[in-house]
Formats: sequence, structure tokens, C-alpha cells
Amino acid sequence: MSSVVEELLPIGKELDVAYTRRINEEGMKPSVVFIHGFGSSKEFFRFAFDDPSLKEYPLVSLDLIGFGKSTKHENFSYEMSNQAAIMLQVLNQLEIDSFHLCGHSMGGLVAMEMINQSPPQVLSFINLEGNLTLDDCFVTGKILDYTYDEFLDSGRGEFEQLLIDYPSYLQEFQKSSSTALHKSADDTVRLSRNPQLLEDYISLPIKKCYIYGENNKGKYPAEQILFNRGVTIFYIAESDHEMAEQNPRHLYSVIQSFLKRD
Repeated sequence: MSSVVEELLPIGKELDVAYTRRINEEGMKPSVVFIHGFGSSKEFFRFAFDDPSLKEYPLVSLDLIGFGKSTKHENFSYEMSNQAAIMLQVLNQLEIDSFHLCGHSMGGLVAMEMINQSPPQVLSFINLEGNLTLDDCFVTGKILDYTYDEFLDSGRGEFEQLLIDYPSYLQEFQKSSSTALHKSADDTVRLSRNPQLLEDYISLPIKKCYIYGENNKGKYPAEQILFNRGVTIFYIAESDHEMAEQNPRHLYSVIQSFLKRD
């Protein structure tokens, strides 16, 4: 038996974090925790909760501050390190002591910060095209073509016109705070510009894998470096960056296989 709840969890006096959680009453496996990417929300992983490949695992999907249904706070820093600290507080309040971590795109940066801040809790890291180099900043880099004031004034509307062909993403993007979008883009680009980021990921002392959409195979310089350094790489058929939307069945079967590896 399992049950799914969707709730807001207060963190301190000013922040609420939205989460969806599935509790498996008969299972003892560690939870899989999902962290969404830039301009997205926990809904990106909604298909995981009904996918047969992950039926044995408790699941938690979180909305980062400023995104989805979580608090839109104008004075939050929106740095990945602070997002990570909040997400760890949520998991601690939910009494989730150890977990597998799955981060998509910008969420991969938040996940790496979570690992750095609380390494014993993270059993493995599934990185879904998470930022590793500046080449990965194809959306956040465009956001920074606008100054903060320009983005708040007219840039957001102009950018959203570019997303018309991606209705699922646009729907979640429109729920995001403008402040969260611009400040998150700024920190994402800042972190991705540092060549040490890729090395830090490769050197993580935990079980990990990196997953690309098959349509993006060979597009990013980090891919060959990961391969040469022995990082496990998977490709999700008939998909690109939005793999959890485009081919969730294949994605979650790959994740299941990875989790069952020694």
C-alpha cells in the first residue's frame, strides 16, 4: 500500500515549501528525492509517482523557493547553496534520514550543494543534464541578456514568447517569480563558469550517474570528459532536455536499474 500527499511545509516564519510525497507503507527502501530545474517545478517529475519502475520506492518531489507553489520571496538570495539548505531542512522535518537524489538541469547544482552540505544523507546522485559547464546555460544565459530591471519590466514577457512551443514548460515557468528567475539564472551562470564545477562532480565520492536525452548525444563538451573519466552515462530514447516529460517510462526504468546496481 502507498499514499500520496501534496502539502506546503513551513520553514521558519517566512517560507513555505511545496512538496509531493509518496509513502510506501510496506517498503523499507530509501526515498528518491527529485529537484527540478530552472523555471520548472516539482510537476516535472509528476509521472514518477505512477510509474511501475519506481513502485518500490518512497518518492519526494520539491518546489524550490520562488518556483511552483513554494513561497515567492523577494529578499531570498536564490543562490543554489541557500536553496540546498532549505531543501535539506524540508527533508529533515519530514524525517527522511537518507535518500537517493535526482536533480534536473539547474536542480543538479542544487543537488550538488545538498551533497556538500550533508554528505552522509545522500546515497546516490542521478544527474539529469545538470549544469556542469557554461555550455549548459542555454536558457539561463539568455535570461541574463536582460538586466534585472529590464527583465522585470519587459524581458520576461519577451522571453515567454520564445516558450510558446513548449507549453508544459511555459505553464510552470509562468508560476515562477521574476526575481527568482533572474537571480537563479545569475547564480547558475556564475557556478557553471567555474571550470572546477565539472571536476567537483566527477570527484563526488558517492554512487552517481549522468543522464542525457538521446537527442542531445554528442552536443556538449562535458559528455566526452565524463566518459573518459569513467562516469556512468545513460541516454533516454526519443527525448532531449525535457526527458521526464518526453519519455518518462524509459527514464524511470533507467533510474530503477541504476538504483539496483551495487
